[in-house]
Amino acid sequence: MSICKNCGVELNDDMPYCPLCGVVVSDMEKGITTDTKGLAVFNRAMSQPQKKFTWEIISIILLPSAATTFIIDVIINERMTWSEYPVAICLVIFSYVSLFAFWHQKTIIQIAGSFMLSSFFLFILDVLQNGIAWPVKLGVPLLFAANLVIAILIIFVRSSKFKGINLIAYAFLGASLLCICIEGILSMFEMGAIYFKWSIIVAACNVPVILILLFVHLRLKKGRSLQKTFHI
Repeated sequence: MSICKNCGVELNDDMPYCPLCGVVVSDMEKGITTDTKGLAVFNRAMSQPQKKFTWEIISIILLPSAATTFIIDVIINERMTWSEYPVAICLVIFSYVSLFAFWHQKTIIQIAGSFMLSSFFLFILDVLQNGIAWPVKLGVPLLFAANLVIAILIIFVRSSKFKGINLIAYAFLGASLLCICIEGILSMFEMGAIYFKWSIIVAACNVPVILILLFVHLRLKKGRSLQKTFHI
């Protein structure tokens, strides 16, 4: 176990560079704290040690938080009540982070697997709560809608020849679609019918922004690169 001389993070023996600052391990031994090539690789994609490091940090935050809320709820109410919601959120996030960190598949497959694992955890919560139906009737549909929108955005981004301000437009479009899905699912859960009110207003407000961003992207050359636009 060694320590990064640049930021002080503990490094495993199999780490080629620091998971926090991205400095190459071989350069640390020579006293070099910056390496442009190494940092470029670090910024482009996360290595397995980086994924494992991120998973450990998130797990340390999520699991004790879920356990603490559950214990407090049981002590006060003698059963799980309000803690079901934060526990469910922690389990969902943990499922996605775990599969993306350790399951080496295409992104779409990782999303599908994470959705199924999260749905399983929500179903278990539903069973433990003796018929409280929100995890299955509300949680799973919301997860499916979010995953579907994200998958569509990934396809749009990867199929784009130029990745510039249009990515921001796609993000606004995805947020609008997600708002519509959320209101439809919530209304179906609460009233048994699909109604759209506030989500249509949100989507309508985003339409001019989306059109302007796409116009800037198509009209101006500098709009075709986020790095050039924001001087990164």
